[in-house]
Amino acid sequence: MGYWGELRAWLLRDPAKLIRYLVLFVCCIVVIVQLYECFSKLSNPPISTHSYYNVNETIEMPAITICREPPYKEEVLTNLSNGNCPHPKFATCWMNYPYGEVPLDEFFMNGTFQLDETFYSYGLNGEPSNVDIDSSLHFYMGRCYTLRPKMAMKRVSKQVGYSLILEHNLVQTTSSVDLISGAGWHIFIHDKRENFTEINMKGSGRVEYVFVNIREAIEIKLQSQFFSNVETREQDCARKEGYSDLKCGEICIWRDLAEEANCSGPWMHDVDQEPCSDNTSMRNLIEDYHAVYDGDNEFNCNCLQPCESRIYTTYIQSRKSFDQPEPRTLIFIYYTTKLISMIEERPSYDTTQFIADVGGSLGFLLGLSVLGLIGILEHLTLFFCGDCIKRLQQKNEKHARSESPADGESQASDETLDVNTVYIVDTEKLDKY
Repeated sequence: MGYWGELRAWLLRDPAKLIRYLVLFVCCIVVIVQLYECFSKLSNPPISTHSYYNVNETIEMPAITICREPPYKEEVLTNLSNGNCPHPKFATCWMNYPYGEVPLDEFFMNGTFQLDETFYSYGLNGEPSNVDIDSSLHFYMGRCYTLRPKMAMKRVSKQVGYSLILEHNLVQTTSSVDLISGAGWHIFIHDKRENFTEINMKGSGRVEYVFVNIREAIEIKLQSQFFSNVETREQDCARKEGYSDLKCGEICIWRDLAEEANCSGPWMHDVDQEPCSDNTSMRNLIEDYHAVYDGDNEFNCNCLQPCESRIYTTYIQSRKSFDQPEPRTLIFIYYTTKLISMIEERPSYDTTQFIADVGGSLGFLLGLSVLGLIGILEHLTLFFCGDCIKRLQQKNEKHARSESPADGESQASDETLDVNTVYIVDTEKLDKY
């Protein structure tokens, strides 16, 4: 009759079986696909963004980086370079520069402004002791100063925020470059965990910028947004204290430029190359640096983004002239509310949802429950391990039978008593009534 004939006869006896088996087969395929999706989401859960507002008991002030415009002392640079030098970006600074006599560090250090030449007064909540100040040297911006708060503020008002008076000391120069018309201060407001970099700050999207002229009084109101990112398999993030992805990117760019020019500049820290020692190498380094500064090219530096960051939004509350004999500038930076916008990334799939999805797929498509799965596991265990279990059972039975006679002998008494003697009572000893 053959296999196909037997199959045909079996189907003709009960045609409904074919439909049942086909439906069961399709349901099994669908369940396998859904289980694969569930395990994929469990191992790499999708990320959802939650936005809400929070009123904090304390408020964290941002870091303020202040850079002077113009950034260099023209008379000092001109004397040291033996040429007309309002800014190191001009070629006249390096044509007659005495490389063997004046180190480049001394040229940039003496040509920029010190702390006492920049701040007439400063403070947070009215106290200079509430602020840490550090300086950083840059090619275009010169020497910049970053103020970081030492404490979170419990109140929000103009008196509690930053109050700064900056002293410019600008005089008319003899060069053909007009510096007075654009004189003032570059104000960068950023997260206190970030280090200021003149290359990456403009493209980071996490820095607020304001330019303030000399003899001007300005009030800047702040609003804060807090971002919390989730680390995933595709994208890592950094939680290390003191880590700055902007500084990491700048050092990466510096090293590429120094390797290309085979020398480095005084503003390029943490670079192993020796300082430039002739006009050609210095000009090449400055040209390459200028191309990076003004360009929009992306560098593959593999710098991790921070897992947590703050972005500050500024609103100019007041801007008016500051009438002083000296070219000074008055700046107030403060909060008016403790309300913070919180934006958090969270995994939108967890173990509870995984169990619910798996249970729903198995129950709806295959009609399985926990008890049904237990029964299936029992049958599978007996099917695959039945012979092994039978051998173990037979071995245990043989071992039990071999030990039973010894147990009986060990439990038997050495002395055998007659049951009649136990229950016979001497009638003579019983009392009569």
